[in-house]
Amino acid sequence: MSGSSTATDEKNAWIYAFVILLIVSMAMLGLRLSGKQFLVPEFEITIIYFPTVLSGIIAAHVTMKAPK
Repeated sequence: MSGSSTATDEKNAWIYAFVILLIVSMAMLGLRLSGKQFLVPEFEITIIYFPTVLSGIIAAHVTMKAPK
């Protein structure tokens, strides 16, 4: 049973990470669209948006993965 608990914990951790990164990404995008550029675009894409997309893909994969 501890194996399924670990899988659930991992799933929840990826979902929480994605939600937090999504909130930060939306805030940064809002700042950019309002004309208050906070970071250089290349840095913003690399540090903010790419990890958000990557964690979203991983969270979706872990959520949809069938339990063994």
